[in-house]
This record gives sequence, structure tokens and C-alpha cells, in this order.
Amino acid sequence: MIASPSLFVLAGEPSADVLGGAIMREFGPSARFFGIGGQDMQAAGLEKIADQNALTIMGFGAALLAWPRLSRLANDLVAEIVARRPDAILTIDSKGFSLRFARRLKKAMAKAGWHAPIIHLVAPTVWAWGRGRAKSFAAVMDRLLCLFPFEPPYFTPHGLKTDYVGHPLFDRNIPTKAEARKTLGLDSKTPILVLAPGSRKGEIKRLLPRMIAAYDNLKPTYPALTAILPASFYVEPMIRELLTDHSDIRLVSGDSDMMTALAAGDAGIICSGTATLEAGLAGLPGVIIYDADWVSLTLGQMVMDMSKVVLANVLADQPLYPFLLAKEVTSEAMCHHVLAALSDAQKGANIAARINASARPKNHSTFAVASVAAIKDSLSKN
Repeated sequence: MIASPSLFVLAGEPSADVLGGAIMREFGPSARFFGIGGQDMQAAGLEKIADQNALTIMGFGAALLAWPRLSRLANDLVAEIVARRPDAILTIDSKGFSLRFARRLKKAMAKAGWHAPIIHLVAPTVWAWGRGRAKSFAAVMDRLLCLFPFEPPYFTPHGLKTDYVGHPLFDRNIPTKAEARKTLGLDSKTPILVLAPGSRKGEIKRLLPRMIAAYDNLKPTYPALTAILPASFYVEPMIRELLTDHSDIRLVSGDSDMMTALAAGDAGIICSGTATLEAGLAGLPGVIIYDADWVSLTLGQMVMDMSKVVLANVLADQPLYPFLLAKEVTSEAMCHHVLAALSDAQKGANIAARINASARPKNHSTFAVASVAAIKDSLSKN
């Protein structure tokens, strides 16, 4: 094992930054890191060489428009890596960019007569769409770290060394509803609706106004209903602007309070993504929604298994949450599902029990420990 390893790390989104920060802290001060990351990774010691926001892009359409810029960025990163020759390269999420970047890097390393393992964290969702990507990843990545136990079998047949490292959410102690409300200063008897419009600006722009409309339409039926909205620091300014005329919706600031906010709720309107897993673990019933640009939706519906869009449903292997897509995301539809959740006092507990029984790992190391062990194993074999 290299005493003081040097690693290039690429984390293009806030959620990836959190994963990268946990891994960096687990490595300890002997390791050196440079690359792309956000506040969490920079606080853990990352030498930033490019802005993380450059990779925060939503949808096929936006990605196509941004491709010339992203191509130049990939070339610059490859040149920097070849010049500095780290002991390993770790890409986190941002699957499309990571795949193209790794392909270029592998060719550049071969041309330079040098090699370092390319490791990717967060498997592409081949179980929902694009199964051919499993073979594509195996062609350029040396190792894949998966967050969920059902994912490795999709990749190992293609010869890719794959490890199940667990999801950081499985390592957390989840507060009870009473504990969460006490932490947030919420009344124990007030019905709480959680609005979770996603972590990307495009998602928020499309979904939050419709969420607010649904909340307004629920008020006549539930006059005491209170809405809370957990928001990461990255998108908080945008959300505050959208809430200008809705001072009655309480903003819960910071990524660390996301689970607390979800646990405090009686029902939720939730953007499809990791938040569906968080909601499931917290026992928050409700409805999952999503919308994107026309190009993204058209291409996505051509190749995606829509029954496997909601992560919580996939993990539990049953439809715990209804799902609304694009034009289906109406105030009337959201209200219908929220009212169903509010009328069933046991629904949340049943969801949490099912998710924990199906997905929470047994006798497994924490995410950070398992991830660093896999990375160190790759370093020792290089």
C-alpha cells in the first residue's frame, strides 16, 4: 500500500461532493486529493482545479448544448492528470461525463505509457434504463463501487470488478417524527407537508411552482396544514426567490437537515431521486414527481423502464409510492395522493418497515470504510 497516495477526484454535483468528502476524511491526512468538488470536499482538503458547477447539468437537451464546453473541460482534466500522475482516479456519479472522460483518460494514459486505476462510484442505473451502459463502463473503468446490493450482478458478467459499499443513508440514525419536530420547532399535532423539489436548478424551476399550487389547493381541506421545504445551500437562493409570495412555507436550510425534515412530515411531494430513498427510510408517505425538458423526456421514455424510476419502489420491490411524470404532475393529481397519505396513519410506518427489511445492509461496514477499503485494494494491485 502506498504510504501517501495521491488521488484525482471528480464530483460534479452536491450529492457527489458529500460522498467524496466522506471518503476523503476516511483516508485521513496522509492522502492527497485534487480535482473537482464542492464545499464538503474542499473542507476535507481537496485542491480544486475546476469549478464543480461546470458539471451540474440537467437533461439530455442541456447536455447536448453544453457538450463543446464539457469536451474542453474533459481534455483539460486529462492533460492535468497525465502531467501529475496520481495513484488513482475516482469519478463520482455524473455518469455520462465520467464515462466519456474515463475513455479519453484511458487512451491518454496508454499513449503516455502509464496507468492508474480508474474507479467509479455510484453505478449507472442500468436496472432502469440503458443496460448497454454496463458493458461501456466495464470497457473503461477498472473498478465500480455500488451503493445498492442488487447492482453488482449487472456489471460483473462484463468483467468489471464491482463492490457493494452501501449507501451513506444506511449509516444514519433516523429520528422519530416526535424527535424531528422537536428539532425543527414544529408543533406535534400540526399536519406537515414536505415539499422536496430536487437539488438541481432545472428540477426546482419546473416542479416547485406546481408543488406550491398543490399546497395552496390543499389548504381548504386542511386549514392547519403547514408546508416545510428542505433545501441545500447550493439552491437555497433560487428557492427563496420562488417562495417570495409564500412566507407560510418554511424553508429548512442545509443538506444535513434533509432527513430531519422528511421524518417530521405526514406527507410529501418529492422529486424523483435519492430523496425517495430518504423519504422511505424516514417513513414519509406521499407522491413522487418528475419533469424535464422535452428532449430528455422523449428520449428517456423511449429507453427507460418506467416501473423502475422510483428508487424506493425498486429497493422494496413493490409500489410504495405513486409516480407522476411530466404532464401528469398536476395540482389535482398531487393533491389526490397527498390526501390519501394523510388519511392513512399507518402508511408511513409500513413504508419504513418495508424499505429497512429490503435494503438496509446486514453486518456491513459503513459506506466510507467500505469505499476506502476497495480503493486501497486497487492501489495495492496497481
